[in-house]
Amino acid sequence: MDLPPHEIDRLIARATDELRQKERAFRVEGPAPRGNVLEAFRAVSTRSMWIELGERGAKDPILAAARAHVAALTITRVTWAERVRLAEAWHAPTIEIEGPVPERVSPRVTLERLLDETVPARRHVLADALTRGAGDLSDAALVHEERRAEAFRRLGIEDVDTLEIPVQPAASLARIAERLLDVTAELMPKRALRWDDALAAMLARDAGEGWPARLSPRWFQELFGKTGLFEGLSIPPFPLPRLLGAASFSRALARFGEAFAEADVPRAAPFVLARPPFDLRRARRAALFGALPTDPTFGVRSLGLGRSRARSQAQDVARALLFSLRLDAARVLLRGTVTLPHRARRERFEELTDRALGASLPGVLAFVLPASDPQDPTRLAGALLALTDRRALLERFDEDWFQNPRAALALREEHTVLPRDPTSPEAAIEAGLVELSRSLAELFR
Repeated sequence: MDLPPHEIDRLIARATDELRQKERAFRVEGPAPRGNVLEAFRAVSTRSMWIELGERGAKDPILAAARAHVAALTITRVTWAERVRLAEAWHAPTIEIEGPVPERVSPRVTLERLLDETVPARRHVLADALTRGAGDLSDAALVHEERRAEAFRRLGIEDVDTLEIPVQPAASLARIAERLLDVTAELMPKRALRWDDALAAMLARDAGEGWPARLSPRWFQELFGKTGLFEGLSIPPFPLPRLLGAASFSRALARFGEAFAEADVPRAAPFVLARPPFDLRRARRAALFGALPTDPTFGVRSLGLGRSRARSQAQDVARALLFSLRLDAARVLLRGTVTLPHRARRERFEELTDRALGASLPGVLAFVLPASDPQDPTRLAGALLALTDRRALLERFDEDWFQNPRAALALREEHTVLPRDPTSPEAAIEAGLVELSRSLAELFR
């Protein structure tokens, strides 16, 4: 096809934006008409373009960077029908809820109710209902994973990890995930009796002091506006989570961090260079800001808590986020299990979720809860790298770095330099694991 680099870059940017909007709608509303959003962008989502960029990319850094985007978009386009089926399964009324007035609802609604529920007995009923009724959803999720694996083979990518794991070497991230589960095991609370109890512990409901009554963009402006962090930036709108506990505010801060990273790129930079499909910088900023509630100084300076209460609340949130981090490690270790026989795949899922959470999720929920996501390795690597970012900010700008205009300027200045290689070496991720142990020891000493 021999499109010029700037046109390839423009098409990839448009395709990525429209795909993201469609996927958000899938999660909230379910699938609309079955039209494939990427059919309009076949020019940058085909095997032939992937091959062409392999030949032309050696002479042009924009085309070299575009190739990873083309691979990701191509896989999404050819598996679109399976993605639609999976979204339909999440929203189909297939779950029977027992009670005085039995009802039939979707897995999405069941999961939301489960997370909302504060009474353990009622939460257990919802968890059992989801497990019993997840068959169609589980089948759809498995078919989607199998179809993705087949699509990669047809594209000529035998090792998916070389594309989707932004760490050098890619295999090292699994070793780091194993070590993370080992070194943080002693900080886990006593074993949960049930998997839904473990999910409830991830919400940090008891750490409820100092937070705003509702989430809005104004809160982020109040937290960071005076630092100049986003002066001159147009932060794109981002979805705010439902308020279920202190972990919801961590999630909101993480989404702010993502939006900040996306907005603060050199304006003249080509899209494919500024925003790789597996974007470590975006993941690092999400984790950096998302971890602020685990910092006692944040509790004192931003939430108005006393020092003792701020430390206690930071510990509660840290325990909740540790569940999430360990689950992220398990998700990385579950990659590739789609090729295992049915029984072995379920046993591996139950084994790893039990190790991560202290209670195994039922095998029927494999690829469903937690949902499999190509961004899983990027999320874990970004979280570990963000720990070294935080340490550097503490050493340069003190404990209240998040209120320091000089720290904000330092972050902005980092964003003006695009990395030549969008991956990170194993040693940098290892340093993050060391910093994780160090920071947790400081918080819980």
